Amino acid sequence: MRLPRSVAAGLAAAVLCGSLTGCSSLKQLTSSSKPLIGESSPSASPSPTPSAGASAQAVKLPVRASGPLDTGTVTHSLKQGTFSVQLTYWTSDNAKLYSAETLKTINVAAHVEDADDTHRITISTFQVVQDDGTKRVTAATDNGRFDVTPPYPYNTVVTLPAATTGATTLTLTIRLDLLVETAPKSGSYYRSTALDTLTLPLLTNGAPR
Repeated sequence: MRLPRSVAAGLAAAVLCGSLTGCSSLKQLTSSSKPLIGESSPSASPSPTPSAGASAQAVKLPVRASGPLDTGTVTHSLKQGTFSVQLTYWTSDNAKLYSAETLKTINVAAHVEDADDTHRITISTFQVVQDDGTKRVTAATDNGRFDVTPPYPYNTVVTLPAATTGATTLTLTIRLDLLVETAPKSGSYYRSTALDTLTLPLLTNGAPR
C-alpha cells in the first residue's frame, strides 16, 4: 500500500524529530536561517560624527617682525664728512623676547674710522631717546669730553625704561655730538652731530602681534 507523498513526508519528519533531542516541533526543524521576504535584517547603527565645534582649530598667530638685535649684535656706519663713526650695538638679552615691560640692557660702542690720529676728536654728548609710539623719553644722556681720536673707542651701557603697555615697537634715536680739531694741536674745534636709529620689535602679552 503506497501512502500519499505529503503523508510520507510528514512521517519522515516526525521520525527524524524523534531522534533529535531538543526538537519540540516540526516547525522548528523545517525553519530556514534565510530571512523571509519582507523582513528587514538588523543593520549597524552609524557611528556619531563629531560636531564642528568639538574639533579644535589651531590659531595661527601673526609672525613677529625680525629685529636688529635678534642675533645679539648689529653695526651701523655713519658718514660724517671726511670720516665715519661706527656704532656697534649688542646685548646679552634674548631680544626676541622683548616686550614693553621687560628689562632691556644694550651695550653701545663708538669709534671713528677714516680719520688720522693728528686731529683730535672728542664726544661732548651721547644721548639715547626712546619712542614707543605713545610716549617719548630720554633713556640716557652722557655729557663730557670723551676722546675718540683713533684708535680710542667710546663704550657705554644703556638700560631702557619700561614702555607703554601694548607697544609693539621701540624706536631708539642715538645722538653723538663730536668736536673735531680743525688743525693738529690748534685747540680749535668744529662740531659734527651723528644721528642713528635702532628699532626693536616687541611681543604683546608674550605672543607676536
